[in-house]
Parts: sequence; structure tokens; C-alpha cells
Amino acid sequence: MIQNILQKRKSLRAKLVKEPKWVTAFQSTDEYIVRIYKMKLEAHDIPVSIFDQRDSSYNAFGYIYLNVCAEHEKIALELIEGTDE
Repeated sequence: MIQNILQKRKSLRAKLVKEPKWVTAFQSTDEYIVRIYKMKLEAHDIPVSIFDQRDSSYNAFGYIYLNVCAEHEKIALELIEGTDE
């Protein structure tokens, strides 16, 4: 009985606390470019997450993704596109 109540409470709390939706704003095989854009976006108070999907053995296959909250996507893309690589 108590476990059932705690489970319902936990699911209700999960519905009330919304997690941000992340979208990919930039991808590259060069880590330094992704890190530069990350610092630039953080300077404008935009939450950023890096997702590295390169092969761990060689670092030659795959991409590094720069993700931002969906609500900041437009501003992030404007900042990234306004920067010369």
C-alpha cells in the first residue's frame, strides 16, 4: 500500500517537473570547434550540452554534437552562424 502511494507520488512529481528538450545546434568532428561554440553560448547564458559519439578507440569516426535547450535554439543558431570558423 505504501509503495503504491510512493510510486504515484513519484510519477506525479515527474509530470510536474518538466525536463528541457534538447536539440542539436551544431555538429563536428573537431572537438576544439565544438568547445569554442560551447563557451560562446555559455557566455550568453544559454544552457549547453556536448554529446560525443566518436569511436572511443580511434576518434576518427563519428561526430561531437553541441546540444541546446529547444527554447534557446534560434538564438544559439544565430550566434553560431554569425561566427567565422
